[in-house]
Amino acid sequence: MTVKKGKTSNGALSKISRRKFMGTAASVAAAGTITGFPNIVQAADPIRTIGLGVSIINEIQAKAAKDVGFGIRGQALGYGALFGKTLNQNDQYEVSECYFDMFDVMIPSGVFQPIDTHRIRDWDKVSDLTKTGRLTPGSSIGQGDAPVRQIWVDKDGKRTDGPSRYISALPGWHNADSLGYNPDDTGRPIESWAELFSPDFKGRVALLNIPQVGAMDAAMGMEAMGLVKFGDKGNMTKPEIDILVDFLIKKKKEGHFRAFWETFGQSVNLMVSGEVALQSMWSPAVTAVNAEGVPCIYASPKEGMRGWHGAISISKKATGKKLDQAYEYLNWWLDGWAGAFVARQGY
Repeated sequence: MTVKKGKTSNGALSKISRRKFMGTAASVAAAGTITGFPNIVQAADPIRTIGLGVSIINEIQAKAAKDVGFGIRGQALGYGALFGKTLNQNDQYEVSECYFDMFDVMIPSGVFQPIDTHRIRDWDKVSDLTKTGRLTPGSSIGQGDAPVRQIWVDKDGKRTDGPSRYISALPGWHNADSLGYNPDDTGRPIESWAELFSPDFKGRVALLNIPQVGAMDAAMGMEAMGLVKFGDKGNMTKPEIDILVDFLIKKKKEGHFRAFWETFGQSVNLMVSGEVALQSMWSPAVTAVNAEGVPCIYASPKEGMRGWHGAISISKKATGKKLDQAYEYLNWWLDGWAGAFVARQGY
């Protein structure tokens, strides 16, 4: 991630990371309110894994434990709590589900240990999307924290400029997110991110309350409206952040937003209850809303979607048998069953 320069309050030029500016304080503060209920696959001395409801699912844990032959204790958390526990309590897990937008904080902090790709059996089969940033030689590399900008490290966990034997985390699931909407409520197809701020839906809009991600959704909307052109929506300059935040404060004061959601279930409930007409959404949540008998469509905006990529990391505190088991668990994720399972969830 290229760090841009922006004006500080005293007028001096300084380097600033959008992640540190918008995400760190809120996410670390959330660590004090960590909640979540562990799913323990019964076995003596299980390895501990934490994450969102993507990798921490009963069926995944049970199948993994059966296949690898040791117990797995999973704890599902909200994003802020996951960020905080991953950063501040790496003695409380061996494996953490993580996302590449976290890594400008996680890599310098040294909470992960570098993963030796020589111990990953199917590393050669992992997509070039994460290794080079491109699916084809002619493809462009995405903005912001594309995995290729965050994945390569040396044996000490320090960043490298290019491919290395060591990686910060094992790439897992990915997708492109958009807006979900109830066509009965909107009265028209949603074909642009600009609709996120349409006055037609005032008071019935929800935005994702993960700073690193919700800010990009808002930026997509502002760009689509022609209000501003961001250099890199995934790594904004400080002046760009100021423009975005000022706009969002104005819209909030106008009563444009019904809610700000953080978890999968919250987004589903907002749509099923009829409280919102459109919102930031994840693909599986759209499926869940339809399963409740409420019409919900995943928009295909003309401006494109917002990509993201998840991964699995190993705590620096994992050693000996636990480290070996962590590697076995990571290898299991590439065996095929887990990929097929999360694909059916929409990833």
